[in-house]
Amino acid sequence: DSRGVLRVNEAIGKYRAFLAVADAGSVTEAARRLFVSQPAVSAEIAALEEMLGVQLFFRSRRGVRLTEAGEMLLEHVKSAFSLLDTGRERLRELAGLERGTLRIGASDMTLRFYLLDHIAEFRRLYPAVRLSVTNAPTPKTLAALRDGLIDFGVVSGPLAMEGDDLLLTPVRQVFDVFAVAPTHPLAGHTDVTRAELAEYPMMMLEGQTSTRAYVERFLGEDFPSPAIELATSDLLIEFAKRGIGVASVVRDFAEGALMTGELVLLSLRDPIPPRQMYLVRPARPAPAAAKTMLSLLGV
Repeated sequence: DSRGVLRVNEAIGKYRAFLAVADAGSVTEAARRLFVSQPAVSAEIAALEEMLGVQLFFRSRRGVRLTEAGEMLLEHVKSAFSLLDTGRERLRELAGLERGTLRIGASDMTLRFYLLDHIAEFRRLYPAVRLSVTNAPTPKTLAALRDGLIDFGVVSGPLAMEGDDLLLTPVRQVFDVFAVAPTHPLAGHTDVTRAELAEYPMMMLEGQTSTRAYVERFLGEDFPSPAIELATSDLLIEFAKRGIGVASVVRDFAEGALMTGELVLLSLRDPIPPRQMYLVRPARPAPAAAKTMLSLLGV
């Protein structure tokens, strides 16, 4: 009834004020962003704390910061408002793909070697739909998907998905290789062992990426740490072409340099097993734009 709707709207107002203050770190700034008075925001926060029976903010002259309870609540409130935004987006899209947003998450590799041509085709067919592409490694893409910040992601395995309400569709194989300049001492050797590989400087991607984690598991815990860590696979290729070390890369990135002879692949006694590239999406129905894109991808 109308009283129930009113109570829901009042609760939403309190949580919106909480989210604004948490984001701004200041009641004054939150009030400015919400176009309301500072006392009104303070009253909403006080009412929410009383309703929940916990303190949400530590207050000082320099502003506010979240308590442990506030940090916990923030995670759920962000997710809830993201779901509300998705609901509003779907209602707007009922009239067709004349508006709306397509939100995709992907790594450098999955964008370049799987998604990019499909994104270009989608843009050609539906120019009115806003495209939002988040370029991040697999762990961050999965986190964005769980938080409702993207409609689907394309990531590389292996994946630990226990307990996730997500759907995985294999879309392509990925081959991890070790590439060197033709002048490298190991170039042309057959049956290169891990012990022989460990004698030379190894170059890998920096940070927490699924590619690096997979290769390091293959090499084993006793294998030396990489001598050089770089931000992109393209830089790894350039370093390897100049004979600086052994580049651990996905073969797709090295294909051009392999064709020109600037790089060669090491022939390992125990090659790295191939892994999968996956399209990952929530089990719930997709928004109209995402559903159309998934259809273009054959999913």
